[in-house]
Amino acid sequence: MNKWMKDKMASRIFLLLLLFGFLIQFGSAIGQSQERSQNIQPIKTTETKSNEQFIYAFNVSNADRRNPVNYTLNAPIGENWILTIQNNMSYAQRDDAKTIIRLHEASPSEKFVEIAMFGGTSDKFWTAVNTEESGYIKVYERDTGGWSKDDSIVVGHGNNQGLSVNNGQRIVTDRLSLDGFNPSYITIYGKDSSNSPLNTYAGTISFNLIFGDPAESPVYYLPFVMLVGVGGLVMVLVVFKKRSNPP
Repeated sequence: MNKWMKDKMASRIFLLLLLFGFLIQFGSAIGQSQERSQNIQPIKTTETKSNEQFIYAFNVSNADRRNPVNYTLNAPIGENWILTIQNNMSYAQRDDAKTIIRLHEASPSEKFVEIAMFGGTSDKFWTAVNTEESGYIKVYERDTGGWSKDDSIVVGHGNNQGLSVNNGQRIVTDRLSLDGFNPSYITIYGKDSSNSPLNTYAGTISFNLIFGDPAESPVYYLPFVMLVGVGGLVMVLVVFKKRSNPP
């Protein structure tokens, strides 16, 4: 075998070794990313007969789309429930820094409700639903000023009222029929891929879920309460402004 053939074979072997090393590192990185997501646990949980609360640290938003953080609800929730989300996380100063929250029905159902909260300078916000019949549909989207740390996001469903969402300022989705929705688990992520930059670097996000029989739970009056709450706040501000600025 001449020198040219030996050099060519050595080059091929070297390239194969490089490729093999890259594949090992890539597989290890994926495994570490999955392990990190699976190891993200709530820092606090509280449960009662008709209430479930849990809090996550900011790193929950740094899980990626393929390996989201999963929180399984411990009790049968039913179709009458209200979820309050308080997002106190500090976001990276990028317009694509975000947190995606999905409420899923139990498998094999493909139905879920999605809430998106962006950081950066936009505070973009959207709500979306996914059903087997219609697929994925965004039902509300606002590119700027869609949510605020000062206000809670409220998502609720009633078996005779459908889905309602309040972004802390007003109702943005009202009595949307999903032919029932019984949440079983919640997924949370923010990164589009494992190589995406971090979304959040401090703070927490908390969830407070109330559920139960409409006859025994205020959830039955969800849309009305949400309307009255926001309307009452507006009235208080108007009265205060008039008193502060006498004619």
